Amino acid sequence: MKRILKDYGRYILIFVFFLVIYEFLGFLNLYGDPLANYGFSYAISRGEVPYRDFNTIATPFYAFLMAIGLIFFNNYLIFVIEQCILVTIMFYFLFKLYGAKSYLLLFVICLFRFLGINSTYNFMALFFLVYLLYLEKNKSSNDIFIGVIIGLTFLSKHTIGTLLVLPSIIFYFKDKRKLFKRLVGFLIPILIFLIYLILTGSLYNFLDLCFFGLFDFTRKNGSMFNFYFIISILLFIISFLITLKRRSDITNYYLLMGISFVIPIFNLCHFSIYILCFVMQILPLINKYEKYVGKLAIVLSIVYSFLLGISFYLLVNPVFSKKLNHFQYTLNSKTDYVNSLVYYDIIDEYKNPLILSYAKMQYDISRDKAIDYFDVLLEGNYGYNGSKKMIDEIKKYHKRYVLLDRNSYDDGKDSEDSQFDLVIADYVINNAKFIESKEIFDTYYLE
Repeated sequence: MKRILKDYGRYILIFVFFLVIYEFLGFLNLYGDPLANYGFSYAISRGEVPYRDFNTIATPFYAFLMAIGLIFFNNYLIFVIEQCILVTIMFYFLFKLYGAKSYLLLFVICLFRFLGINSTYNFMALFFLVYLLYLEKNKSSNDIFIGVIIGLTFLSKHTIGTLLVLPSIIFYFKDKRKLFKRLVGFLIPILIFLIYLILTGSLYNFLDLCFFGLFDFTRKNGSMFNFYFIISILLFIISFLITLKRRSDITNYYLLMGISFVIPIFNLCHFSIYILCFVMQILPLINKYEKYVGKLAIVLSIVYSFLLGISFYLLVNPVFSKKLNHFQYTLNSKTDYVNSLVYYDIIDEYKNPLILSYAKMQYDISRDKAIDYFDVLLEGNYGYNGSKKMIDEIKKYHKRYVLLDRNSYDDGKDSEDSQFDLVIADYVINNAKFIESKEIFDTYYLE
């Protein structure tokens, strides 16, 4: 037992720390991408096919990986535990790379309200990036295996995985044999995925959502020339200069590619991941007082998390979502939880209504319903010219009620950061028959 605690004690503590974070502090992040990613894994565990049955604009490795535990117990708690395991494994590789200095990354994660480790495909790409750094430092690593990991990064988020091919090309351009082995490894998971797409009849949907739809997504959601854009460019310049100075170390090229985490959306969520890449690049420059730096980072992380937790509890009065199926062990704002129970009861009054709301994903999961293209009603998330496609789909519906969430609609009008698709909502408002308003919902009828 003492041997286990000596060898693995800090990893057990890290797992427990992040489990507490996700369960008791990170619940305020539930309503964005983590909920959507749980929904994707929930759908896969039920036998649904990505791209064909529901829309996601990223490659699906993370969703498939996280669906494994849900096959046995489909609950958000399992999703959280799986995420904690991944974060703990990532820190195992970080300690192998940077030693006690890795705790600085822990503090940065806390400082950015844990957004850098949100349960999303972005984190999966970060996980593989860290693993690639570890493999490159381990000179005995097999080139084919490194290629496989780059391929899995592509299958986690294709825009990031594509750029992570560049370090190998730049660094081993003259070593054709080494480069060829990495290419072979890269193609192995890609070809398996391609076969899956063909067999499930989802190849065109995948290309439309993840590639053709980038034109819509970038045009409608790109946040340029804001604070995060300026800071990201400054950090990238510093990162580029470090790479030039340490050009003999391929890991710097990988971390330079971390800029892909903020392209094309320069906001806090994406920046909180990119900043981790930048910090990893400067950690080797810290050569003195490593243990003291690590201990200070631990203390600051705990204190900051404690203060943040107190502020959360004072602000939102959290409770467990006991009456929401699949979310019984998940903390929620008491106000939001009580409101959700009321809103979901209103939805249940109608037979198979079309719901236009941020709340649709959680509602469908709690009611054991299938996930579809309307669960992520965000601009640029349905492929090329996607809003028109969704409106064409609505035109096929007859004798069906539509519930429009006014809060989601107003958020789309008032907030620059909102991605709620007003075009689809406006089509319903202008073309369906208004029936009534109840709580946050305006009810329409498609004749």
